[in-house]
Amino acid sequence: MGTWATGSFGNDSAGDWVIEFSENPTFQFIKETLETSIEDPDDSMSNENAIAAAETLCILSGIIPNDYEEVSHNLEPVIAKLKEQPMPTDIKNLALKAVELIEKDSELKELWENDEDWITEIKKLKQRLKS
Repeated sequence: MGTWATGSFGNDSAGDWVIEFSENPTFQFIKETLETSIEDPDDSMSNENAIAAAETLCILSGIIPNDYEEVSHNLEPVIAKLKEQPMPTDIKNLALKAVELIEKDSELKELWENDEDWITEIKKLKQRLKS
């Protein structure tokens, strides 16, 4: 697992997801990312992608995470494009569901289970999604 931080974008999978997202900057891409993680919680890569997708929704809502600078050069043009479109009403609820499943029972949770910083980051992400 190429991970260097507990934040939403602090791993190789999230970085790759941001690049793929920049090539397909749609809410549908975010939705499919979240659904993939919900359907297969035992895949840490899809879990990491779902967290990045959920965080991207927070950024679209104006709530910027601490590690945004790591991916801002790739995300800023995509964020600008998506802000021109209405956010689907159910997508933040889908993101919250994905993050709650990751927090409750997932391969990613098993990898981070004893890390208080990761647990705190997940709780903060859930709060941002509820805002």
